[in-house]
Amino acid sequence: MKFLVTKELEQNRLLTLQVLWLTAILTLFLFSDMVLHHYQVGLTPSQALETILGNEEAFLEPIILSALLERIHIDIFISMITLMILVVIYIRLSKERKNKMIHLAFLSAILAPISLLFGYFYGEIFIFLWLGLFIVWHLCALYFSVNIFRKLI
Repeated sequence: MKFLVTKELEQNRLLTLQVLWLTAILTLFLFSDMVLHHYQVGLTPSQALETILGNEEAFLEPIILSALLERIHIDIFISMITLMILVVIYIRLSKERKNKMIHLAFLSAILAPISLLFGYFYGEIFIFLWLGLFIVWHLCALYFSVNIFRKLI
């Protein structure tokens, strides 16, 4: 990632293509991550509540704590890696140095899994908070991806 320090990205077309491919793969990952979470947990309030807390009328058990902790562990790791790569490229290509979107993306990505864990113990308000934070960090990451594509093409 030498291009982060030098101006080599503007002069080397092959490096530009590699960064575009990396961004495209991360963008595909963001979409597939949302589909996976919709399938496993649910991205609608009713589905998420039913998955995390269970449903007595439908005889559905709540999610097992070990499975939830595994999901949270994976989500924190993957979200930080994905955001770090996208933001580093975005900062290098962007002219403005202070961007509140970067802070919003990282804070929402960190707080989303934590609120999901609190939702398991303390109820639906934290599950609604998880839904919002999860969607916010994905939208921020997609914003970074679109801007990277725009600047490199």
